[in-house]
Formats: sequence, structure tokens, C-alpha cells
Amino acid sequence: MGSFVFIYFAVFLGVGTYWLIKNNDRDFQALTLMLYVVGLEVLFRMRSDGALYDLGKYSVIYFCVLSFGFIRINLKAWPYFLILLLFIPGIVLTVNTFFFEIDVRKKIMFNLLGPFSLVVASLYAYNKPISLSKLNECLFVASGPLISILSLIIVFTPSNSAEVFESTKSNFATSGGFGPNQMSVILGLGMFIFFIQFFFNSKEKIFSYLCLFLVFVFAYRGLITFSRGGMLTALAMVLVFCYMVFKLLNSQARSKFLGVFSLLVVLAIGAWFYSSYQTGGLIDKRYNNQDAAGRMKESRMSGREDIMETDLKFFEENPVFGVGPGIGGMLRGEEGLTGVQAHSEPTRLLAEHGSLGLVILLLLVFVPILKYFRFRQYHHVYFFPFLIFWGLTINHAATRIVAPGVLYALCLLNVYIPNKEEDEEEDSVPRQ
Repeated sequence: MGSFVFIYFAVFLGVGTYWLIKNNDRDFQALTLMLYVVGLEVLFRMRSDGALYDLGKYSVIYFCVLSFGFIRINLKAWPYFLILLLFIPGIVLTVNTFFFEIDVRKKIMFNLLGPFSLVVASLYAYNKPISLSKLNECLFVASGPLISILSLIIVFTPSNSAEVFESTKSNFATSGGFGPNQMSVILGLGMFIFFIQFFFNSKEKIFSYLCLFLVFVFAYRGLITFSRGGMLTALAMVLVFCYMVFKLLNSQARSKFLGVFSLLVVLAIGAWFYSSYQTGGLIDKRYNNQDAAGRMKESRMSGREDIMETDLKFFEENPVFGVGPGIGGMLRGEEGLTGVQAHSEPTRLLAEHGSLGLVILLLLVFVPILKYFRFRQYHHVYFFPFLIFWGLTINHAATRIVAPGVLYALCLLNVYIPNKEEDEEEDSVPRQ
């Protein structure tokens, strides 16, 4: 299986390159390939035993750069060029200070490859017009690897539930041996993608029911990873998406939509109670921040508070340029957190890039928001769900996987609804 994923990824890169060049990226080939990589990256990591760990991020950068030969970068995307420049002082600091002590290239790339892939994907997507139906097609492409991931974790989860569910800690057994935190994120994303497929394809009854079933399965499997971040993020995405769609509908369509929302609530409650039954009530204790004996845990964020406190301390001591990318993990050893890497990208930016990191963070937050309110004529119903996914994910999983960076870039698209789709929008709500 390990060698197969290497071969598969190599074939994917070759076929993807040919497809993109042949079509000159006229039909969002690069965007489609990036979304496919979102799931394929995690699938690859699950079976490659850590080799070429960041191949997914390199792939996103590669496809975007390749597309730049056929499309023009919008000059209004200059804030993202500025972000790249703001990373330079921190890189220089790390190289000059620790060049002879550590593997500088490895340290820098581990911490900055995620932000770099986000910036390059943002340059690709900025102000790029795309119809809502086409964006839905591109999002559906990501479902292929997500189904494979779901299948793998089901197959590789031990059948003896007494051995699997012993505590309320993040569960590697139900995550296919992969990191539960990242697995929870990707399963939550799968839950959201199949929910929107159900929502926009309600006329195709068999397909819509299949999507609804997969929403339940992704939610259940995500819950029993015992990693809360990905599930809470997915819930926030679905709720905000429903609110944004509700605002666009007329009064008649809104009444139908409430039926869909009621079905969603029933499905969520069902997933929760089924998870509670399968885990013997441990999932209830996990979300109540209790251990298996029902005692309250001291930490509400699985120890991430300590890491964030050290980051803020480094920022206070080095407010201008920070300690340099990759150095925060080294210095944490002096604080009693040896070998611990940052889980919060915002505090990592402050610690390792100082006030420049603060500027980077402000640009990343406000550039898409200002753009959204400036172009309100577009109906980007995914804008806030995607921005929430990025913001919440990087606060508990940093930029370990490429998914938050890619979905952040999708916030910068100009999503429009053609007249025909506007006429059919009401009918897209399933009839009860």
C-alpha cells in the first residue's frame, strides 16, 4: 500500500500537468487539482510513513505556478506579494543565527511552506470569476480522496470497541493510525462537502440520499476521533452556510429550506447519540472536557494553552522580528516543552516574526473581508464558511495540512450565479 500511494501520486502529478497544459487552465484545471490535493495529501501521509511529508503543499504551489503561464495574476492581489516580503526578515534571522547549529532549510520549510502555499493559491484565485455551479463541481472533485480516507479508517479501526474506546484522549485507533487532530479536520471538511452536494443536487434523489448518508458517516467518524476542533469547525461552517443561503431565498423557498434545516438537525442529533452509544458515553465526557472517570481536566485545549503562552512570551521578548521561523520549537525546550511545535498559527506568527507577523496576520484576515464587502454583487455563499474553516483550523492545527490554505484562497474568488441558476435556486431546496 505504501509504494502504491507513491506511484499514484506520481501518476496524478503527471496526468494533472498534461491536463492543465493541454487546456491552458481555461476551465479551472489548477483549481480542480488543488482541491483534489486537499484530500490526496492526507491519504498519502496515512500510507507513506512520513516520507515526502509536504508533497501536498509542494503540489499546490506547483500547479498554481504552472497556471501562471496561462493566466494573469490580478495586480490587486498585491497584499499577498507584500506578505511574502514580510517573511524575509525572519528567514534571514534564522539563517544568520542558526546556520551552523541546525538544518535551517528543514526548519524554515516546515513552518513556512503552509503559508507559502496559501499565498500562491491566493494569487491564483484573487478576483477570478467562477459560477457557483462550477465551484460546486470543483469541490465535488475533492470527495474522491475523502471517500478513500473514510474507507481506510473504517477498515483499519480495530473491531473490539473495548480496546478502542478506553479514554477521552484523541484517538489514533479510530483515525487509521494518523493524527486525530488532522483527521478530524479532513473528516469535518468531508461532512461539509457532502452536505452542500446534497443541498444543491436534491432533484437527483438517489444521489442526494447517498450524500446525506455520507454526511452522517463523516460526522460519526469525525466525532469518534475524539478531536474536537475539526467537528466544531464543520458545524460552524454548515450553520453559517445555511444562514447565508437563507438570506438569498424568497419567502416561499425559505419555508422549504426550514424543512431541510430540520432534517439536518435530526441528522446531527442522530450522529451524536450513535457516537455516544458506540463509545459508551466517553464522547459526551470528551466534549465536556472530562476524563474517562468523569473528572474535569485542568486544560480545556489539550495543553495548547501552554504552547500559546510561550509564543506570546517570545513575542514580548522579541517584538520586532521575532525569534525566527522554526526557532520557537527549539526555545520551547527551555520552557519545559521539548520537541513541541506550535499548534496555533497566529501565535506562531507573532513569536517567530514579531510585529511583521502581526501585520501578516492582519492582512490575511482583512484583505478577503474587505474584498467581500466591496463586491457584494457576487453571491459567494461559501465565503464565510471557508474563512471560518481557515481561521479555526489554523488555531488548533496550525498549517500542518494544505486544506486551510486552499479554502482560504477560495474566499478570494468572484462567485456569481447565472440567471438560469437564479431561477432554479428555489427548486434546489429538497421538497419535504
